[in-house]
Amino acid sequence: MNFTRLTKLLAGAAAGSEPCWRASPSPRSARLIPRAAMLVSALSIALTLAFPAVASGQTPFQADVNSTQIRPGLCANGAYACGTANLAGYGAASWNWYPTSVTAVQTSCGSSYTATVDFILVSEPGSTLVLDEAGNLCAPGNDGAGYFNEPPQAYGHPYAIVGSWTVDPSSTGQFLGLAGSGTDLIEIAGAHSGGSYSGTFG
Repeated sequence: MNFTRLTKLLAGAAAGSEPCWRASPSPRSARLIPRAAMLVSALSIALTLAFPAVASGQTPFQADVNSTQIRPGLCANGAYACGTANLAGYGAASWNWYPTSVTAVQTSCGSSYTATVDFILVSEPGSTLVLDEAGNLCAPGNDGAGYFNEPPQAYGHPYAIVGSWTVDPSSTGQFLGLAGSGTDLIEIAGAHSGGSYSGTFG
């Protein structure tokens, strides 16, 4: 039950009981009205303070990535995909995607993968955010079947990386000791890859 609903229920209970208090001529009953009002007010203040405290323990994370790889093959650093990124609150970074396992299933969204991802801040190369990622490789429509029928030299078939991630404890610098999780979506078509990572640090 959220804060707004709980406050309304408490206020409604106090309002619904008010005619009974007014009908009683005793001084004690008359004192119940302000006490009930104070109770609702005190609970409202307590909940207002408590809810932001919970929310403040979570820091939103957002990263937009972009890559152009003219020819098929690994990046110079050994990553399968690499490019640039913009991390909200941190600035520009490099982005590297290293698959650690792939299970191919000949359906549009059945293939699964695990990967290690790193973001290295341009302004502070000693700060590297490392993510452990897992998810599915999805091709649009029936293209999943078409992808498996292409010859080995084919390049640029559209597909998407649809994953979820957790922060790896090997992160360094500004990211040292962080924990967190989230999701990502990277769309690949031709030589271009682009998408985003979003979640929270806690």
